[in-house]
Amino acid sequence: MWLGRHALKFQLMPPILKVLKMLYNQEVSEDEIVVSDCELQDISVAPLINALYVHKTFAVLDLSHNLLGNGTIEKLKQVFTSSGQKYGGLTLDLHSNRLGSTALFQICECHVLYARLEVLNLSGNRLTDACASYLSTILQNCKALYSLNIEQCSITSRTIQKVADSLTSGSVLTHLSLGHNHPITANAVINLLVTLTNFKRRLSFKGIKLSKPVIESLCQLIKSSCLSALLLGSTSIGPDGMLKLMQSLSAESQELKLDVSSCGLTPDCIVILNAEVSVFNSIVELDLGGNQLKQEGGKALAVAVSNPRCCLRVLLLQKCQLGLLGILWILEGLSENYYLEELNVANNVDQDEIHTSLHDPCSLNKCSNVFQTDANLLDHISEASAANAREGCQEDLCTINTDNNLLEAPDSEDEQVEVDARERTANQSCSGSSLKDHSISESEYIQELSAAIQMAKNLQLLDLSNNGFTKQLAENLYAAWASSSRSGSSRGHIEDNTVHLSVEGVKCCHLKPCCRRI
Repeated sequence: MWLGRHALKFQLMPPILKVLKMLYNQEVSEDEIVVSDCELQDISVAPLINALYVHKTFAVLDLSHNLLGNGTIEKLKQVFTSSGQKYGGLTLDLHSNRLGSTALFQICECHVLYARLEVLNLSGNRLTDACASYLSTILQNCKALYSLNIEQCSITSRTIQKVADSLTSGSVLTHLSLGHNHPITANAVINLLVTLTNFKRRLSFKGIKLSKPVIESLCQLIKSSCLSALLLGSTSIGPDGMLKLMQSLSAESQELKLDVSSCGLTPDCIVILNAEVSVFNSIVELDLGGNQLKQEGGKALAVAVSNPRCCLRVLLLQKCQLGLLGILWILEGLSENYYLEELNVANNVDQDEIHTSLHDPCSLNKCSNVFQTDANLLDHISEASAANAREGCQEDLCTINTDNNLLEAPDSEDEQVEVDARERTANQSCSGSSLKDHSISESEYIQELSAAIQMAKNLQLLDLSNNGFTKQLAENLYAAWASSSRSGSSRGHIEDNTVHLSVEGVKCCHLKPCCRRI
């Protein structure tokens, strides 16, 4: 790349060596300058700044994950001003640096950016509320700005209110990320939501605890606008809040990207959503990671993805306690799914379950294939859950009928004793048989999992990491992945606990969560 060759003329420092390597190797056009994570500081970035004075025509400048301060932004202002370019969109990614509020003052003073700046990412910088007036100026003057990210910037309700006041009816802002800032009051969020009515928006409140009044306002916004993405990870909305939000989606809702990771969702919540709201028919990307969905939730999700109307393209289920069977069921549900391209089921199995399940036929045989169960399974589970909530039933008073996977409660103490006796007998039988059939049980599970992976032909990325799979098992799973006809050559990244199955052109890792574009 020309810019890289020009920078060679300057004194080389270790960070600049990283910059040069990235500039030569990156698979982007010369209009995009991406030098993320190069340990650049205000002094070591000087050769790059000097090169930018010559190479003035660029549309993307990514300086994220460096150690840059306000001095660098002042120099960049001079670069933009000297170029005199007042046309062509500009993306400025400065997240995860050491910027303060003065950095925004430099942007405000650079009038050339008023017509060009389209994307501004400032997340992960300690801007504090001192940046409020500068943000207001940027929002009012940068007429092309459609994306603003100020997550994790140590701002409070004061700045949120300033942002809300700056959003006029003529604003083109469609992507707004405010998450992981504290404290943010409910009134500040509600006032912001009121200003966003009737606009197509991408909203992120990740890491901000949302109260019931805020959820109610959010429901009103969903009904009155066309949200393209709603990121609510770690907002503690819980099952009730999730159900209210999803009930606000109309049958004609457009495609939505939804992040409700680590929100305290339960298996029953997923069952009800699947049975009553048909939420999976309008969501294209869904992040449920960090919710304790367990096998029951996995079973409901398996039914959901097997529905021909399910249009999910990305499903993230890491750390959901799905277990071996939950993973298997979901993959089996993808045999007739022609939409889902990315599935993450990492961190769902612990070592104890690997040892117990793969070496104990009874533990695998207790639950038959989810698609061979009663067609009214979800209704039975929902009714049983509601009945338990009303009557205050204790979990230890219920047993699982392994013949049809339905909840049964004993009518009397005598029946409870009989149930316990039958369970002890069954467990003893299982213990005896498992000593003889270890290899058979393990091979059967591997065979079923491999077959499910092979049948999920539309998948382009599958993350099975940190589930206790041995290297040999992971390689067998990759063989099944590679044997299936997919769009693109198969790729496998198997190292330590990492098990990534992908196709050519799809990056499986090395992408920080804050850099992921949902």
